[in-house]
Amino acid sequence: MKTTKYDISVIIPIFNEEDSLELLVNRLIPVLKLLGSHEIIFVNDGSSDKSESILDAFGQECPNIIKVIHLRTNCGKSIALRCGFREASGELIVMMDADLQDNHEEIPKLVNYLRQNKLDMVTGWKFNRYDPASKRLPSRLFNYVVCRFSGLKIHDFNCGLKVMHHECLKDLRLYGQLHRFLVVLIARQGFKVGECKVEHSPRKYGHSKYGAKRIYEGLMDFLTIFFLTRYQQSPLYFFGFYGLLCFLFSFLYGAFFVGLHFFSLFTHYPQGHLSQHPLWLLSPVIFLAGIIFIFFGLIGELIYYIFSIQLNQNYIQRQVGFGQKSEKE
Repeated sequence: MKTTKYDISVIIPIFNEEDSLELLVNRLIPVLKLLGSHEIIFVNDGSSDKSESILDAFGQECPNIIKVIHLRTNCGKSIALRCGFREASGELIVMMDADLQDNHEEIPKLVNYLRQNKLDMVTGWKFNRYDPASKRLPSRLFNYVVCRFSGLKIHDFNCGLKVMHHECLKDLRLYGQLHRFLVVLIARQGFKVGECKVEHSPRKYGHSKYGAKRIYEGLMDFLTIFFLTRYQQSPLYFFGFYGLLCFLFSFLYGAFFVGLHFFSLFTHYPQGHLSQHPLWLLSPVIFLAGIIFIFFGLIGELIYYIFSIQLNQNYIQRQVGFGQKSEKE
């Protein structure tokens, strides 16, 4: 486990942001000096412009402050953040974007809000957002849906500016595009999260890296988070529900046609015979689907049981009255 060396670690994923990097560093360092010892970790996510050489120059100029991680290819923001989190050694972790839309002057506000309200994580809320409607409207829908299903009273889950304690990242596993649900994942671990209004600026350089496929990816990621946060430790509860639902529907559906068949035998009603209603075959098919759901759930339980031994997650917040064990013990 790493020893904390800094008060603040700032993680900034980079993908083709050559025009904004110099201004970013010049504005960020004076702000961080007010907060104590600090480090800035840039994660170059496979940029194809001059970002790599610019970042290397910064690292050579300020080796004690600026650190650079170069990824071999474009892996996505979640992987970039995970690499930065792994190397960070600050007591507080700040994550932000490099497009200059997040105002650096807001970092002390978030840090103070975190400490005053005794939170483990605080995310920014872009109250006045300077983005086109094509981004604002899907974002509002996304935030509304996640708010309803997560139970967290957060207005802007996907704000790039966040501050959190280093401990929040210990058992965090980011992949795909799950960085959008970072607040939900951290809150799920029992940490206290909140939000604070921050200023937002229009983009001056470059262009947004997210296209129309972001809506589809967001929906798939939401389904992933919904499953992981509610059924990670009990996958059989999820699959078992639909399995039992299939069993019930199969029984009622099949019982209707079987009953109709026997009714036709005793009343000489030929239209009720099973041969006249091939749709009754859906009953065993649905029953088979129920068996498959149950098996999926059992396999999920088996996988979680095996890997839970390796995860060794720590759920203890603090202990009282546990002294040091003696050498005899």
